[in-house]
Amino acid sequence: MKITTEIRNTGQKESKKLRKNEKIPAILYGKGFDSIPLALDYKKFTHSYREIAGHQSFIFLTVKGKEYRTLIKEMQIDPLSRKIMHIDFQEIYAGQMIDVKIPINLVGDAPGIIEGGIFEMHLRELEIKCMPKDLPDSFELDVSKLQIGDSIHIADIVEKLPNIEILHAQSTPIISIILPKAEKVAVTEEVEEVVEEEISEEAKEEAKEEKK
Repeated sequence: MKITTEIRNTGQKESKKLRKNEKIPAILYGKGFDSIPLALDYKKFTHSYREIAGHQSFIFLTVKGKEYRTLIKEMQIDPLSRKIMHIDFQEIYAGQMIDVKIPINLVGDAPGIIEGGIFEMHLRELEIKCMPKDLPDSFELDVSKLQIGDSIHIADIVEKLPNIEILHAQSTPIISIILPKAEKVAVTEEVEEVVEEEISEEAKEEAKEEKK
């Protein structure tokens, strides 16, 4: 993804002016240079950004004719309008270890879903550390063997990401297949009824013993 930018003036008033003119205030920081305040065309950026949705990807920013390889480190979104308010870009250079999040994409048809279960997503992104050359744009998680009650944890995928450090505990769950809430209630009620019947039978037996 390549984006041409322009240098902007700093300050809240300047940022408001930019947003009114369909620009996104941004900043670029990296090793060996002072942070550079930038402005991006809103429509052009969002159009290109939609094309890489669901993937982590390097963004190449052109600033005064010089190209920087970057990653988005933070994107501020207005909670009501959902418009992008500000973006922080970090320059990425060769040999640099980077901490980044990559999206998790599910692949395959889970038997547990066909049987009436539902997915419970515990993680939608993986926090990882790696070299730029090893950065995957996403992680495809195969769910084709999951039955109701099954889960996939970080420990189950470590070997599938060589040269990458996963920054979650190995016991962290990623996804589970569970019963819908209504079915859980029904199952619980059935169990309670069985327990009540067993208690009643025990009470009857105890009463008989006392009469003797």
